[in-house]
Amino acid sequence: MLEKKHQQTFVQTDQNLFFAQVVNFLKQIYVLIKPGVISLVIFTALCSMLLAPSDKSLFIKGVALILIAMGASGSAILNMWFDRIIDSKMDRTKFRPIPSGNISANTALGIGLIFSFFSVVALFFFTNIKASILLAFTILYYSVFYTMYLKHRTAQNIVIGGLAGALPPVIAWISISGDQIFYPLILCLIIFLWTPPHSWALAIFRNQDYYDADIPMYPVKYGIKKTLVMMNIYTFFMVASVNFLYFFKFAGMSFFIGSNVLNAYFIYKLFKLNKSKNLKKDSIKLFGYSIVYLFLIFTLTVIDKYLFL
Repeated sequence: MLEKKHQQTFVQTDQNLFFAQVVNFLKQIYVLIKPGVISLVIFTALCSMLLAPSDKSLFIKGVALILIAMGASGSAILNMWFDRIIDSKMDRTKFRPIPSGNISANTALGIGLIFSFFSVVALFFFTNIKASILLAFTILYYSVFYTMYLKHRTAQNIVIGGLAGALPPVIAWISISGDQIFYPLILCLIIFLWTPPHSWALAIFRNQDYYDADIPMYPVKYGIKKTLVMMNIYTFFMVASVNFLYFFKFAGMSFFIGSNVLNAYFIYKLFKLNKSKNLKKDSIKLFGYSIVYLFLIFTLTVIDKYLFL
């Protein structure tokens, strides 16, 4: 009887250990997919779907959104697989799952490839070939062209590579609709122009990290002053692109007023950074606001459509 109780205890312990290992593995996968980045991808894609004129069912829209998120996750994992050596040299990234040893490089590579392949194939079957091809292009653009080439060879890496992060609203739109395609292209342009000031704000804050890892981010290669000039230029065009939605009659007065309040505060934050005597403090504040800014701009497009138009 006592022996039987011991056996049951051992079985229960093994089950608990297995469950704990599974939970830990899933946690590492969650970190690998860069949840902060993916949340922006999912949100901008969702807003695009809500704006698109479409008669597709909620099921199809939901599946398409999940597959776009899966594709973005796959490319993020492949990015972290390739950058595992660089990540180990940077304070910001050295505790990521691969450099910290919490998950093997081969396992991460396998998961990234599965996510990427499955998302592209499934999007084709559930929606259409155009959306599938564009998703495949986005994955390859980010995980191969940006990660393996641009990031390490040019200070314009984040500018050119930013196209990958800007395309999800277009993929989401064409997966459920073929009308008013100029609208998602403006949404794509907004994200594309938002990416440099957003990313370079972080690069200024983490300047030493990028220098130690030998990544030619703009502040590392050309200095802070020239970086701020470029941030000012891109911000100007970003503000203009946001206003395109109003001037091309895709959004109404409520969006025009609300978005320009957000624009004004973005410009104010950037102005403070230009004049700053504490670059680390003001750059990370701009970086933080830039994330909120993009969420709110896309939120306003949906609010404007459903409540005011």
